[in-house]
Amino acid sequence: MVELIITTIFMFLGIYSFVGMFSLIKVLVTINQYDELERRAVIEALAISMLIILVVNLAQLILSIYLPAEWRGFVSPGPVNRSLVTNTPLHMESFLFDCSIIGISYALRRHYFGLIKMRNMLIPIFIILSFILFPFLISLLF
Repeated sequence: MVELIITTIFMFLGIYSFVGMFSLIKVLVTINQYDELERRAVIEALAISMLIILVVNLAQLILSIYLPAEWRGFVSPGPVNRSLVTNTPLHMESFLFDCSIIGISYALRRHYFGLIKMRNMLIPIFIILSFILFPFLISLLF
């Protein structure tokens, strides 16, 4: 049960990392067209993201000092077992983790400032999940 929950969380973060990556590219390309409120949302989202990433990296550093030598942090660069996101061992590629944190914080800041509705934050996740889960659900039916 715990493994299923961890797998679901990592799948959500992995999927949202692509949403975050594309929204970050869109922001970088069109930043000159944004008004002051949208620029403030971008700057605050990047600041919050950097703080979260630094806290996660610091926590992994502290845990690596106190835990046995074979312990490996769950966010690290490069694939493990030829996979970017795995739950055996628990691992997420650092670029995808950073993109997911940036994407989530940017969507939350846009929602906070009233620039996006909660429904519009979740639509990309449901679209990507439907493409991933559709073949699986079809295989269960037949």
